[in-house]
Amino acid sequence: MRTHTGAIMPEESERAAVDAPVVAFPEAIQPCPVCGQAMTGRQTSACPDKRRAAKSRGRRAEAQAERGRRVCALLETAVGILNGET
Repeated sequence: MRTHTGAIMPEESERAAVDAPVVAFPEAIQPCPVCGQAMTGRQTSACPDKRRAAKSRGRRAEAQAERGRRVCALLETAVGILNGET
């Protein structure tokens, strides 16, 4: 197709393919391996330091609480044995 200036213009369907907006595909968004939230911007391996540190503190606190529960259970068992209970 030629315009009034003599330039060759592509057909409308060809221009539509070039002018189409770029859409980010959901499968292209990677979840963070640490927290599972979608990584944004230039993040490629893990979430930001603050969120990663917060998750680490949470995991440490949960591990400490679990150790505390196990120690309590062992102490209750030991007290039961010392008192003659089975």
